This record gives sequence, structure tokens and C-alpha cells, in this order.
Amino acid sequence: MAKSELNTKVFFSNILNAVGAGVVVALLPNALLGEILKFFMNGNHYLELIFQIVIAIQSFMAFIIGVLAAHQFKFSGPSAVMIGTSAMIGSGAVQFTSKGLALKGIGDIINIIIVVMIACVLVLLLSGKLGSLEMIILPVVIPVVSGFIGLMFLPFVSHITKALGAMIHSFTELNPLLMSILIAMTYALLMVTPISLVAIATAISLSGLGSGAANLGIVAACVTFIWGSLPVNKAGVNIVLIIGAAKMMIPVYFKHLIIAVPLALNGLVAGLVAYFIGIQGTPMSAGFGYTGLVGPINAFNRMEGDSFTNIVLLAFGYFIIPFVSGFIIHQVCKRILPGYNNEIYKFDIPKQ
Repeated sequence: MAKSELNTKVFFSNILNAVGAGVVVALLPNALLGEILKFFMNGNHYLELIFQIVIAIQSFMAFIIGVLAAHQFKFSGPSAVMIGTSAMIGSGAVQFTSKGLALKGIGDIINIIIVVMIACVLVLLLSGKLGSLEMIILPVVIPVVSGFIGLMFLPFVSHITKALGAMIHSFTELNPLLMSILIAMTYALLMVTPISLVAIATAISLSGLGSGAANLGIVAACVTFIWGSLPVNKAGVNIVLIIGAAKMMIPVYFKHLIIAVPLALNGLVAGLVAYFIGIQGTPMSAGFGYTGLVGPINAFNRMEGDSFTNIVLLAFGYFIIPFVSGFIIHQVCKRILPGYNNEIYKFDIPKQ
């Protein structure tokens, strides 16, 4: 990409598009296969190995986002590797221990974005200006400087997650109905952002009805984007959304914040459903929605009474009510909200 064609809007658009696509590439294998493999892999070496592979893939999310960002800017292959390495180092996914390096989780997406932006700026500033020394200096400067800044930022960025966690934890002290509504709405609004909702739920040990409300808040976010996306995006995008990987729509959400209105309304419905059906879960299941059936399975395991009745209730809670109410809310918002239409849900797939 020629520097003359680049402006602030294009720069941030490229970064957000890379984040959206990178999240899908990194997290989709585990989202599709993780729970199935957990169920069948005990005692099967090959299935255990496949499970380890899909976990490893998502651990490299920062590197994938960095490479895709470089691709958006049409940087060279070496520059793409440098940016991906920078993101990986500064993400927090790489843990430095006395025994060496270890991978832990996927890192902090906010910090990944910061590091990728710094690395891309450095490439834009330095590329073509160092002559024959470029291949010597850039591999040192870009990963070291970007990665170092990322690691310095990481403790401060984590305070954002902690503050949101404290807010959500305060909701658990309210009456159950109000708690369910507020948690579901908050999770719906935050689902398609760089915030890790699983990290928040784990940090505050969100369980029981609170976890169930959070889980249905994730479903509400997915449903919101599915109904907006179906008329304007290709089948591949819609299938990914139906699977539950709504974080790919981060660039869409950030460009059109009016989407927060249907997100909040669908979150409200989700909170009511969670309360009246009695959806419960664990800190780990809180941030997954129906992806891989993590939410429904955990909710089913915590329900009492007839199994068939519980399955029917979960079908209504996770699928029928959210999709029907989501469709109605989408149609109403198109009628009454200026600037709200199907076109704002258009997802730009990075070109090969």
C-alpha cells in the first residue's frame, strides 16, 4: 500500500479488519472441535493430539493478527513475520519463566492491537530508508521495540479488564432478576470488542445464574449480528456467525456504534430468559454462548427435573426465543433508528 494512499481512517480500518479475521482464523478450530474432542478423546492418543493442536492454534492468535495486519498494508513477507512476532511477544500469551518460555491463553486483544499498530507504524516509517542495512536493522528494531512497549503496557491494559470485572461483580449483589438483565446486557455489548469476557468471568468467579445470564448475553450478541449480516454478507461470514464467532465483527461494530442499541435490547431479553428459565453455568462457560454447545451443556448439567423438559427449555432459551426476538428487534430498529440498516453489517473479507 502506497503511503500516499494511507490516512488515519484507512490505518485503523486495516488494523480492525485484521483483528476480525485473525480472531476467526485462530479461534474457529477450537470453537468447532474443542467440545467434541473433549467428549471423545479420553484414551485416544490421536484425538488428544488433535485437541492439543487446536489449542495451540488459538494460542498463536496474536501472531496471526499481526501477519494479517501486514497483509492489509501489503507489507513484505519479512515485515509480516516481524509484526506477527511483535504481537506474539507483547500479547501476554508468551510467558517468561525460569524454565524458559510457555504459552498461556490467547493474550490480551487490546494489547495485541496496540503492539500491532506500533509495529506497523515502525514498518511504514523505516521501510525503504535504510538501504542494504534494512534486513539487518528491521528484524532487531521492530520486534524488540514493539514487543518491549507491549510488555510495558500489558499491566496497565489489564486494569481495564479488572475494572469491568469489578463492575460486573457488583451486579451479582443485586436481586437475581436485575442482576441477570444487567449482566446479559453488559456481555452482549462487550462481546464484539477486544475485551476478553472469559477472562472477566474467570477473574471474578462468575458462576450460577450470573454465568448463565452472561452466556445468554453472548448469544444475544451473536443473534444481533446474524440477522444484520444475512442479507449483505456471503455464506462463509454468516456460517461463522451462526457458529458463534461474533468477535470477527469487531471492525463492523466499531465503525457503526448504533449497533449497540439492538445489542442492548437483545441483551435485555436474554437476561429475562436466563432468569425465568434458570440458566446456570461456570466461569469458563460464561463467555462462550452456544459455541461448541459449551453454554447449553453446562446449563443442562446444572438443571434439575425431567431431562426432556430441560432440553426443550434450553432449546427455547438458547435458540428459539433469542432468534425470534432478535429478528423482531432488528426489524423495529431498521424502522425507527436513523442510519440503522442491513448495510452497516457488511463485513469486508481481507483479499487474498
